Amino acid sequence: MLAPGHQALGLSSGLIVMTILPQMGLVPDTPFEAVLFMIFVLFGSLLPDIDTPRSKLGYHFWRILIFILLLAFGFYLFAPEYLDQYREELKVFVMLMAPLLVMVKSHRKMTHSVLFIGILTIYHVIITHFFDVPSFYFFGFITGVVSHLLGDYMTKRGIPLFYPIYRKHFRFLFTFKTGSSIEKGLVWFLSVWNIWFLVTQVF
Repeated sequence: MLAPGHQALGLSSGLIVMTILPQMGLVPDTPFEAVLFMIFVLFGSLLPDIDTPRSKLGYHFWRILIFILLLAFGFYLFAPEYLDQYREELKVFVMLMAPLLVMVKSHRKMTHSVLFIGILTIYHVIITHFFDVPSFYFFGFITGVVSHLLGDYMTKRGIPLFYPIYRKHFRFLFTFKTGSSIEKGLVWFLSVWNIWFLVTQVF
């Protein structure tokens, strides 16, 4: 599934989850928190494709990361005192980037598996132990990731759910080709549904 499809499906999933979270005691206190929740959903809906520079998110992420690393290397050579000054901030940055840097280069491998969701969950537990990060946003993030896997699960190629233990690609009973007219129709349907849902909730 292409990026627009993942974003449309992610938004739909996020809206549905937003109606379930109050039953779990997780309610946004302000409209800003609700919007931030959906931003995490949309980011998560694109994250599994970060393992390839050809994706929308991967294209920009790896170039920005390389720029930051080159900048840090330049400071290390010519102004090492600045690195010492921001030592703690650099530790936090490395901690946040670690899960992304260990991803395999091949597309639709670890980032499209149950293992990836497990790693993100464990990582969330570690982050919340050291930083004051509300679980509310993590639910949005994971919702986006799961929606991405669901979208690719419905394509003819499928996804390696149990990678690396079992590398077979699994797919839904009824599938469509990535970028096909069926996918485009699905994107239009989800977009209309998202608008209708938001309008009915607001008005």
